[in-house]
Amino acid sequence: MINRKCILSVCLCLVMFMLAGCVQVRELTEEEQDIIAEYSAGIVLQHAESYKKRLEKQENPAVPESSQPPQATAAPENTPEPAPAEGSGEEPSLTQVSLDDLYQVSGMKVEYTSYKSCDNYTNQIEAHEGEWFYVVNFRVSNTTKKPLKVDLSGRRIKYLLNVDGSEYQAHPSFLDNGGMDFLETKIPPGASEKAAVVFRVPEKAKNPGTVTLTVRDEGKCETDIPLK
Repeated sequence: MINRKCILSVCLCLVMFMLAGCVQVRELTEEEQDIIAEYSAGIVLQHAESYKKRLEKQENPAVPESSQPPQATAAPENTPEPAPAEGSGEEPSLTQVSLDDLYQVSGMKVEYTSYKSCDNYTNQIEAHEGEWFYVVNFRVSNTTKKPLKVDLSGRRIKYLLNVDGSEYQAHPSFLDNGGMDFLETKIPPGASEKAAVVFRVPEKAKNPGTVTLTVRDEGKCETDIPLK
């Protein structure tokens, strides 16, 4: 319970303060004196422990907001990764195999026999002006005791001729059996037949230093044959 003497003392002090002084103060009415007394009593009661309407103590005073804007954390720089090195443009080397392992036709044996350079190969194939022919000859044998049907027309095996560092692709041979690049034939038991691959090259390449034939099954394997 708040000390009544303390309340009366505070009220008395306020009244004395209002009435005292060197300056001339007008006389308060009875109504004004009651208002001052009630106001003084309210101030004292607000600090009393048993008074419900007293001012409550703020245990966690609000922290004033900072006037400075928060500093944004700098995002880490994205360091570009090194780009993968571009290829040299050269085709990857393929496994070297024998001709029989490249064609993989059961009962068929393939042998390179010879080559020749010319400007006229049979009546069906003639060189144009400034051109020259290279004709590479093979022998295809049936090693079985029954007829052997051979069809390489759908295999898309590639034939490349390298003449002193310059490379040329095969030209259609127009032979009866389709030539080696489009061979389609039926070989009797134990028999063999000729097949050729024809290349058109510039006439200046007719006297080469080195000539190499590459037979390639794309993406699988290949055979290099030095021509002599």
